[in-house]
Amino acid sequence: MFRFGLRLSVGLLGLCLVSCAKDNPRKPVFPVHGKVVDKDGKPATGALLVFHPVVGDAEPIKPSARVENDGSFALTTYDNADGAPEGEYLVTVTWHQVVPHKGYNPSPSTPDKLAGRYAKLEKSKLRFRIDKQDDNVLELIQLH
Repeated sequence: MFRFGLRLSVGLLGLCLVSCAKDNPRKPVFPVHGKVVDKDGKPATGALLVFHPVVGDAEPIKPSARVENDGSFALTTYDNADGAPEGEYLVTVTWHQVVPHKGYNPSPSTPDKLAGRYAKLEKSKLRFRIDKQDDNVLELIQLH
């Protein structure tokens, strides 16, 4: 009886995993890297980039990245720095001050250093194409 119960449990677990995977399939992603600087050419450390698909599903995947101290970023969709699905994207950017006592985490309670110029899709002029390739290196993003 124990063996039957064990087999039944394992079978039900497998069935659940298969049905869950069908409900939430992962799209293939491709590495995406770039650099973001301010109008003076200094790294936009802590800025948050969100890539919004131009054409997509009802619930689109929105890869994102936080700009590092050297101005570099690597997009994340499912796992850290894994990249983004192929396609055309509009990009929004917000850049809040890093609060020293909280470490690296930018505080959304501080004003956006960009005064909202890149915060809405309707205002952003940042548009990029991600291709099926080993490494998509985007052109320099200079924020004004």
